[in-house]
Amino acid sequence: MSNGGNDKLKMTHHLLLTTYYLPLATYRLILNPISVVFVFTVLTGIFYNLKAEDFTKMREEMVRYQIQARGITNEKVLRAMRSVPRHLFVPENVRNSAYGDFPLPIGEGQTISQPYIVALMTELLDPDESDRVLEIGTGSGYQAAVLAEIVREVYTIEIIPSLSKEAQATLKKLGYKNVHFKIGDGFLGWEEYAPFDGIIVTCAPPEIPQPLIEQLKEGGRLVIPVGEDFQMLKVVEKRKGKIVVKDSIPVRFVPMTGIAEGDVLLPKPSYKGKVSVEEAISKRRSVRNYSPRPLSLKDISQLLWAAGGRRDVDAVTSASRTFPSAGARYPVNIYLIAGNVKGIPPGLYRYNWEKHKLNLLEEGDLREALSSACWGQDMLKKAPATIAFTAIESKIQEHYGKRGERYTYMDLGHAGQNIYLQATALGIGTVAVGAFSDEKLKSLIGVKTEIPIYLFPVGYIK
Repeated sequence: MSNGGNDKLKMTHHLLLTTYYLPLATYRLILNPISVVFVFTVLTGIFYNLKAEDFTKMREEMVRYQIQARGITNEKVLRAMRSVPRHLFVPENVRNSAYGDFPLPIGEGQTISQPYIVALMTELLDPDESDRVLEIGTGSGYQAAVLAEIVREVYTIEIIPSLSKEAQATLKKLGYKNVHFKIGDGFLGWEEYAPFDGIIVTCAPPEIPQPLIEQLKEGGRLVIPVGEDFQMLKVVEKRKGKIVVKDSIPVRFVPMTGIAEGDVLLPKPSYKGKVSVEEAISKRRSVRNYSPRPLSLKDISQLLWAAGGRRDVDAVTSASRTFPSAGARYPVNIYLIAGNVKGIPPGLYRYNWEKHKLNLLEEGDLREALSSACWGQDMLKKAPATIAFTAIESKIQEHYGKRGERYTYMDLGHAGQNIYLQATALGIGTVAVGAFSDEKLKSLIGVKTEIPIYLFPVGYIK
């Protein structure tokens, strides 16, 4: 490169590293002559081909001017921020901007946080080299890499599969072996590996998820942005069983999706079990007394999949769900009234069989109202959850006429038997319930044209 090129490179460094955003709700740009030139540079696309040593220098200056200058003093954090090549965690078209003092898009409507915020949240977590830390929102994998430089093990969850897979590839390429990945809903945490010494959340729920508090070790810290639109960064500590919450600074993060927004991505169902079909048929019983023990989300996932989930499409009949339907019409909707299911709040949900997830329709424990709609049957009040089937007769009658009514009941009979057999295989009890007030049940579920057909309370046998 010519001397003139070196001068341009120095100017690029200077422009990239002197554009500051306040770590406040508005992230206002400080308008000085240098930052104005930088904005012009970005808009006109005047960037230069940078080498590895150039990025190293930019990273060192990022730490000095953006992070240390703002009061970050934890040496472990500063060392990690100097070590992780941030430019490898962003798309190539914005790579030259990787060390600027601002967030950058990484695809799927998500962003990589500005460097200062990553450093601040890590310092607030106060991680130790022996810690096991849970991260919610893998995103690009940058925050996970920073943590992996400091702690023993990092467990990171991402709800968007494409982002998780890309982050996994990046971290593998960089040689990180202490980062464990999961594709799923971060609202639920990662119970199998709990409790954690620290939890860091890089997306904003409207409230602090209870499962994350439960999975925090005594003496541990949870760092999380909370709120809608602009949020407050909070530090949650668990001290002698009590929860202490402190506010840090106003921030702005992408919202937490999934349960936080009313959607529950269910665990993938199992296609092989330990109980044979013959054994399940032999043990199948109607059960009306249930233990107070909560059902797991995996239990619910398996039961709903059996009730009417997705399967490979039959090339001959076009059947695409777990029960047969006349003409593959499937004139059925499935709802879940959850009262005591671990990992999701009580409420009324609609089952989205195509995406195998739940859509929250109404929050709150509706089991008392459900029992009332079923002429006071006590088991519906005590069961942890109830699966409800409704029929959309017009969907099948438009093809089969009046005879379609018969086919609707046949379809639902097949689905009901699936629930019985699956519940038996899981060691869960259930019973088919058809005694209820149609109008009260329609009002409870919130439907007008759908016809309630029957209910299946489910729970562990008392």
